[in-house]
Amino acid sequence: SGGRPDDSELPDGKSAVLWADTLQSLANVVAHDLRNALNAVAVNLEVVRSRSARGAEASAIAPFAATAATNFETAASAAEALLAFVRPEPGRVDIAAIVTRLARLLAVRGGAGLRVSDQSDGRAATTAPPAIARAAVARSVLAAVAEDEGAACEIAVDDGIFLRITGATRVPPPPDSDLVAAALEQGIRITPRELSIEIRFPAVDQRANPLVPS
Repeated sequence: SGGRPDDSELPDGKSAVLWADTLQSLANVVAHDLRNALNAVAVNLEVVRSRSARGAEASAIAPFAATAATNFETAASAAEALLAFVRPEPGRVDIAAIVTRLARLLAVRGGAGLRVSDQSDGRAATTAPPAIARAAVARSVLAAVAEDEGAACEIAVDDGIFLRITGATRVPPPPDSDLVAAALEQGIRITPRELSIEIRFPAVDQRANPLVPS
């Protein structure tokens, strides 16, 4: 009781290790850009403070305040997304929510980011355990995102949850074999395609959805 997961929802050792490694990779990918965004907030706020102290006109202060606010919003959203990954999922894992969280986290890097097309109509909750579901999505997204380019995610639902991750210009590397094997044990199928990675998750809600990509 009290919101604690039962034994069936606790990660097995293999899934827990895969997710721990994935979480570290996510933090490494955004650490530099998150630090830069926070530095930009501090620098611009210092300009606002010093100019305000000298009695500068609002027009001389506003651009720096706006830059600080923009960087703060981006950094705060990324930090909130990263903290959400650190915490346990509150219930069944929603694949669309995981993808959206990744998009907010990767937005701090600038550039094209992660574009999301969610056609799941709020029905993307999976029966797969949280650790392996998170790892499957996050590792596949990281594999598809190039250094200075973004990626796109499509989400739809039929008798399962369908996620297609496409890189901007490059072919994503093959999925990690340990991840593929661990995912398959939980009913998650990861399939590399020519320019994308496709993942199918077992769904809690198995009503048909005609919007599933062919």
